[in-house]
Amino acid sequence: MKRVYFIQANLSYGKAYYLPYATGCLAAYAWQFESINTEYEIAEFIFKRDPVEKVMAELKEPSVVAFSCYTWTFEYNKTLAKRIKEKYPDCLIIFGGHSISENVDVFPELPFVDVLMYGEGERDFKSLLEQFNTEEKDFSEIPNIAYRKDGKIYTTERKFYDNLDGFVSPYLEGYFDKIVEANPEQEFCAVIETNRGCPYNCAYCDWCYTVDIRQFPMDKVKEEIVWCSKNRVEYIFCADSNFGILKRDLDIAKFVVEVKKERGYPHIFNNCFAKNSNDTVFEISKLFYDNRLNKAATLAYQTVCDEALKNVNRKNFTMEAFSDLVTKYNEHNIPTYTEMILGLPGETYNSFCDGLCKLIEAGQQTALTVYYCQVYPNSLMGKKEYRDLHGIETAKVPLNYLHSTMPEEEDITEYTELIVATRDMPFEDMMKSIMFCTCLQCFHHIGLLKYFSIYVRHELNISYLEFYKRLLDFIFKSENTFLNELFNRFKEQCSDFSNGEWSYYNEKFGDIGWFLE
Repeated sequence: MKRVYFIQANLSYGKAYYLPYATGCLAAYAWQFESINTEYEIAEFIFKRDPVEKVMAELKEPSVVAFSCYTWTFEYNKTLAKRIKEKYPDCLIIFGGHSISENVDVFPELPFVDVLMYGEGERDFKSLLEQFNTEEKDFSEIPNIAYRKDGKIYTTERKFYDNLDGFVSPYLEGYFDKIVEANPEQEFCAVIETNRGCPYNCAYCDWCYTVDIRQFPMDKVKEEIVWCSKNRVEYIFCADSNFGILKRDLDIAKFVVEVKKERGYPHIFNNCFAKNSNDTVFEISKLFYDNRLNKAATLAYQTVCDEALKNVNRKNFTMEAFSDLVTKYNEHNIPTYTEMILGLPGETYNSFCDGLCKLIEAGQQTALTVYYCQVYPNSLMGKKEYRDLHGIETAKVPLNYLHSTMPEEEDITEYTELIVATRDMPFEDMMKSIMFCTCLQCFHHIGLLKYFSIYVRHELNISYLEFYKRLLDFIFKSENTFLNELFNRFKEQCSDFSNGEWSYYNEKFGDIGWFLE
C-alpha cells in the first residue's frame, strides 16, 4: 500500500500542542472510501515542529506527503518538503491551507511541490489520491488545484461546495486516538467547527470563500465536545467565523457547560463571536464567563473610520449601540475588550487615534487590543489591484510567536506580511499611531493613569485624545528619563519592520512570546 504522511507541524504552547485538525479532516473524509482505504495507508500525522532532520529520519518510503500551510508553518514546510523531494523524488508533495495563494506565480518558487490546493480540501484531496493511483495520473478534472506535468504548470477550475455532506469527524473516527495514547504526558488543544462559511466579505479576511453558512449536524458537534472532554482536552478553539450568529449556538454553549460540569473538561472554550453582537452572543458570553470557560467578551470594532470601513467592506454597529453593550456587560460584571486593526486603507493617523478615544468615551475602559494589519494571500487585500488602488506598502516581518513557546535559535524563521503604509497613512504616521496606541494601552488600560485621565476628562473637560497625545509628547521631550528611553527604544525597534523582533520574551513570564509592546 502507498504510504501517506500528513504534516501539520504546530507550535507548542507550554506543554500543549494542537491536534492536527485540518489534516485530520482530509484523512477522515478520504479514508471512508474503498478506493482510498484499500490502496493507501496513513503512515503518520506529524503534528510537532521537530527539527527537519529528525522528521526525515522518521519517514519511511513516503508515496504522498500532504502539508497544511499557515503563517506559522510555511517556511518550515518549504524546508522539509525540499528535503523530502531530494531524497524521494517520486513522492507526491501537496501544499494546501491558508498560506497557499491562488496566484500560480508563486509556483516557480516551490520547485519541490507537485500540487497546490486551494480552499476546502476534503473532496479534492480524495480525488487527487484516486488519480495518483492510476497509470495516467490525470489531475486535470480535479477542481481547486494547480499542478506540474511535463515541466508545465496547469490550473483547474475554481469550485465552491454548497454542503458538508460526508464530512466526518477525525476525532470520532479515531484518527487522533493513536496520538493521544502515544503521548500520555502531553497536553492537547483541539479545534472544532460547528459550521463553515461567513456572510460578510471583509477585505482583510480570506474566510469569505462562500457567503453561505453551512452547519455541521448537532449530534456530531456534541459528540466532538464529549470526545474532547473524555480525552482531557483543556482548551477548545471553535473555528466558526461568527459564533453566536445562529440561535443554536446558545444550545451548543449550554452543552459545553454541561460537559465541563460533568467531566471537568474543557477548561477553556474560545471562539470568534459574531461581528454584530446580539442577545445570543450576550447569553453565551455570560454563560461562559459564569462557568469560567472564558475570561472576557469580545466587542470587535476594527476601525471607527467611515472611509476605512467602506474600503474593507465592513459595517459596524453604532457607537451608541456599542456604549449600550458595554454598559450591559458591565452590569453583569463581564469584562469586555475591543479589537482594532492598525493599517486599514482609508485610516489616517488622526482618525485612528480619535477612534480609540471614542471607544473609551463610549465606555470601553477595560481593554483595547490593537493588531497590525496582516495581508493574507487569498484575501481581497492580497490582490495587486487592491493594493495599488489604496497605495498599500508591506514588509515581510518575522512572526510574532504570541503565547506560544519561543523557538530555539536554530529553528526556521517564519514570516508574516504587515502593512507599513497606505495612501492615507504614510510610514511616519504609522509609527506615530503605534506610539499613541501603545501609550494608551500602557497608561490607560493597564491602569497607570486611567483614573487620573477619567478625572481630568470630567472635571477639567480635557479629552482622552488630548490627554494622551500631550502625555506622549511629554515622554519624548523628557530626555534622560526611564519612559523616554523605553519609548525611544520601542520606536526604534518598530521602525525597522523587516529586521525587527516582534515577540517579547522574558523568562520571568514563562517560556512564551508576548506582544512586543
